[in-house]
Amino acid sequence: MMEGISNNEISEIIENFNKRYEGLGNIINPILEKQTLDRNRVIELCQVAKYVHLLDEDIKIINNPRPPAPDFILQKASKQIGLEHTRLYTDGRERYLKIVSLVEVAENIYKEKYSSHFLLASIEIRNDRLDYKKNEKKQLATEIAEIVYKIKNGDYIDFPNYIEDIRISKHSRVSFTYKEQNFQAPYLTKERLIKGIRKKENKIKLYKKSKFNIENYWLILLVGSLSSVSYQINENIDYRTNSIFDRVYLMADFSGEIIKVK
Repeated sequence: MMEGISNNEISEIIENFNKRYEGLGNIINPILEKQTLDRNRVIELCQVAKYVHLLDEDIKIINNPRPPAPDFILQKASKQIGLEHTRLYTDGRERYLKIVSLVEVAENIYKEKYSSHFLLASIEIRNDRLDYKKNEKKQLATEIAEIVYKIKNGDYIDFPNYIEDIRISKHSRVSFTYKEQNFQAPYLTKERLIKGIRKKENKIKLYKKSKFNIENYWLILLVGSLSSVSYQINENIDYRTNSIFDRVYLMADFSGEIIKVK
């Protein structure tokens, strides 16, 4: 069951993952058939399914519970594993996600008004910065949606000062994306990695109170999402470290590279 996301969107997300990692649908579908997930949780499920697929240890995803349980429950033979899943961001996360959220609202407004006008809109924000108040969000999103529609119809557009450019192309559905002008990500330091691990370790005591019979706790930290607020893996750094998690993995989301940190 799905909430806040159509079956077509679910299929497209899974299809995109399957293009690079054949067979992910077999890992994902058992969860989708029995649980209600929103868009973000579906994407997280696909990321974890990719991890399970690449790890190649005959592991199944058996649950995607709500807190206070871990993000995912895995099964390896007769053993249940609590898997925590998180992404490491730089200090610019709030600025980036604020723009991403605005573009998502603009997409939804466009779908409501022009649902049959399929396209992919790539939106550039001037200097990758747009500070707006909460009560201004819908007005800005509506303005972006209307500009996209006018561009599709071939009308001349004089962009407002916060938009650098909008380009549209044919697509199988309506999709808006935020295109950063400067998306070069910094390299992940070992200190930043350890900080991310320690933050998640604080949750293990809470997880042990969940109803699941969990024997081991694993952690995946994701980087490499092709945005300025993610990180690149530095091949010259030895990321191995200690943790109270039984296993810790660092995974590059785009390339699929996995490093066992512990």
